[in-house]
Amino acid sequence: MESREFLTEYRNISNKLKKRFLRRPNVADASENFRQLGKRLEDIDEPQYAGFSYLATGRCEKTVGNSCAEIEATTQAARCFLRAELSHQKLKTPSFEEYLSASISSYKQAAKLEEEMGRLNASSALYIELGDELFKLERPADALYYYEQALNREVSNICDTIFILRKICDCYLALGDHHNALKEFTKLGDYCIENDPCQQYHNLVGQIEIFRVFLLLIIQPSKQSTSPNLIQVLDKYKWEDLEDCKEEETCPYLDSVTFMLLQSIVQAVQVKDADSLLYLEDEISPKLDKQQKHLLAIIVTREMKR
Repeated sequence: MESREFLTEYRNISNKLKKRFLRRPNVADASENFRQLGKRLEDIDEPQYAGFSYLATGRCEKTVGNSCAEIEATTQAARCFLRAELSHQKLKTPSFEEYLSASISSYKQAAKLEEEMGRLNASSALYIELGDELFKLERPADALYYYEQALNREVSNICDTIFILRKICDCYLALGDHHNALKEFTKLGDYCIENDPCQQYHNLVGQIEIFRVFLLLIIQPSKQSTSPNLIQVLDKYKWEDLEDCKEEETCPYLDSVTFMLLQSIVQAVQVKDADSLLYLEDEISPKLDKQQKHLLAIIVTREMKR
């Protein structure tokens, strides 16, 4: 459908909403017409026009006080505008990112409406969806803001809170902000331990331990400027602490092989043994995810240059 055809049909539906003498406009009928137009436009892969149609649907539903339908239409509009933006970026066509701006605005409006209805979890879910899309678009700073908005509205579900905190950690890693990444991983680890009587998140806490060790090796904080709890994370892997280190003071969330490899990495950094680090990097690599491998690579590269 060409833009001229879309505008003609859009205006024809809009005319139904004009007030006439002794006659009320049929808002419900216009809303359904806009919705059907939006669906047809989606089917023929015109998401930008579909987005405008769904926004018009939302305005109609707002007029009749149907908040649920308004939220649904506004959310559909947000997703359509996002598809239009992704299509532009895929084709590498010049753009002022107007569709991305429209998508963000629609997501925020839908989340606000959910919050006004007292559905905080639903509002949080929309902010997470928006954050995920922005993260895919390599906008971690923008994604971080919306993940934090989601976290502020998540009040009851432990699983969802952990889920959001992990995404916040990912944003700081993507930004290369190792200090805040360490802070957020510590917050996430503490939250998991405090809310996990059945050790459901045992493996996750183990992964967090690896992240924290690598981040501490990158940052190399002084004992004067770092909290004792963080210093203790690294101390139990160092040479001088091995003789005094009791079994319960190691990391119960890591298997023995991973713990020993991590211990060896810390000690290799401690004695500045770059050759051993290269060997250990290969040994521990199968046990690491992509982000952990990247952090370890930063450590190895730095030590090789010394």
